[in-house]
Amino acid sequence: MMKFPSRLRRKSSYASLLWYESQTVQGVRYAIRRVSLSQRIELTKKARELSIRHEFLEAGDSADELEAALADLLVRKLYIEWGLVELTGLRVDEEPATVEALIEKGPEALADEIIAAIRGQLGLSEEERKNF
Repeated sequence: MMKFPSRLRRKSSYASLLWYESQTVQGVRYAIRRVSLSQRIELTKKARELSIRHEFLEAGDSADELEAALADLLVRKLYIEWGLVELTGLRVDEEPATVEALIEKGPEALADEIIAAIRGQLGLSEEERKNF
């Protein structure tokens, strides 16, 4: 008797969010967007102006260096606003943490961790990160 491989197709599943356990703040979990073509286009458009400004100011004098630092911080804020979808296990001033609360009053080390996860999801090289 001959055996034929099954022609049943497996259904594929895709989750648009990736969940992480924080390495910085114990008990915190966060979900970031899984990048799609449309989302990459959206983020690139938003970051383009900030990136050009940052690059220009970085080449200037000390006053321009402050502006460059501000532009860098704004890009970091953009990453969190764009990529962070949900945050659990953290309270800020006795209220459940939100994206806005993390940016305004939350632990910067956690924000740095989330930004790194978002950049990793975007697959940016070191050179691309410098230009972002």
